[in-house]
Amino acid sequence: MDKEFKTTYAGHEMLIKLPEANVVNVIVPHTAPKLDKPEEKLKKLLENPIGGKKLTDIVKRGDKVALISSEYGRSPFTWILAPVVVDLLKKEGVKDENITLINAPGTHQTEEEQVENPLVKKLYGPLYGKHKLVLHDSDKRDTHAFIGYTSQATPVWVNKAVAEADVKIGFGELSPHHSAGHCGGGKIILPGVCARATIGSMHRRVMNQKNKKYHDEWQTGAFGNDEKNEVRRDIEDAAALAGLDFKIDTVTGRPAGDLYDIYAGDFRKEYREGVKLADKIYGTRIQEKTDICIYLSGDRGKYINGCFWYAPFMSDQATKDDGIVIQVISGEGGWQAPTGHQTFTPALMRLSTEQMAWNVCGDMEKGVNLRDTACAWQVKKALELKENFLVTDHENKEFLKAAGMNYVTSSFDDALAKAFKEKGKDATITVLYQGGYILPPN
Repeated sequence: MDKEFKTTYAGHEMLIKLPEANVVNVIVPHTAPKLDKPEEKLKKLLENPIGGKKLTDIVKRGDKVALISSEYGRSPFTWILAPVVVDLLKKEGVKDENITLINAPGTHQTEEEQVENPLVKKLYGPLYGKHKLVLHDSDKRDTHAFIGYTSQATPVWVNKAVAEADVKIGFGELSPHHSAGHCGGGKIILPGVCARATIGSMHRRVMNQKNKKYHDEWQTGAFGNDEKNEVRRDIEDAAALAGLDFKIDTVTGRPAGDLYDIYAGDFRKEYREGVKLADKIYGTRIQEKTDICIYLSGDRGKYINGCFWYAPFMSDQATKDDGIVIQVISGEGGWQAPTGHQTFTPALMRLSTEQMAWNVCGDMEKGVNLRDTACAWQVKKALELKENFLVTDHENKEFLKAAGMNYVTSSFDDALAKAFKEKGKDATITVLYQGGYILPPN
């Protein structure tokens, strides 16, 4: 008997059929009840934070306070939550002129790009225009202050507006991240408001992933939040050096951005508490790793660069060492223009992992985008570890093969038949919908 699965392909519904007896895991993102009154929830957390001191015990009259926010697209809900914090600050005697709003895009945007971005104004809602606004630019060296080294010897340059503030309060969100486990926590500092040299040094930790000497799995989602994750350790060391006093994180749905809950307090403790809900929303516990993983990109599969983002290593986590990954991504929109954090280029994906590693560890003055190259290394390494089949309408199949795809076809049935031929008619299957990640077997 067949089991049917629906996805979106080239703007239309696509129905795929799989032998029900072969399907072991179905990984999907979930939903949760919306949080009705976020302002009230935050007020309670300000009085009873998750670890650490209450904000009223941290801030005092005359303090200079930095409110540091991640980007609008990450759904930190700063436009709702920051005004609640400002009301409390003013009751404690902090003046408007001593409150600075700091946009924290890491390497995603330059200062000039932020000036032109209307979402910056939306991010701060009613606070925009009432307080000084700093648009962090990781490439402007004179705007950074050196504050020390992490336990892994990453030198930390942080935005001077952060370094000079008496109190630092961060706003972010908790969602799966390719190397830090999840966004959130101390990540508002590193990479949020650090210099590119610091961010690049931290991204070199990615190359310890999928290395049996350190850890067997990619450090993403549920696999990325333990103490072995060098990226998370670097992040938290940098946040401690910067003196991050209080962190507020949201857990939201994607892509709708519904707000499910808020976590606030000590940046380490609130992060670990919030991840528990993130696991329930994004994660699915698998029974076992399977012979085949079918990745359904859905309506996010319009652009072909999607097959060089989360899909390879998310699928790798669900598949046996000798398994096969089948990505279904229409790619009819071609290669997406470099925007936001999806800035992998065709030229970058043609490089070998050895060349990427050389670029990441080499001379930073040559203009290598260390962050993007490190992430691309992770993707390319995942493609090397498994056989990867791609179902797509993208025309340049030779490039896709050169970039690491073992087999490219426009027919899902063709890809599935080839996988069964290699793995046998009893091959076990995981179906992984975009947006979900795996929780390891109990």
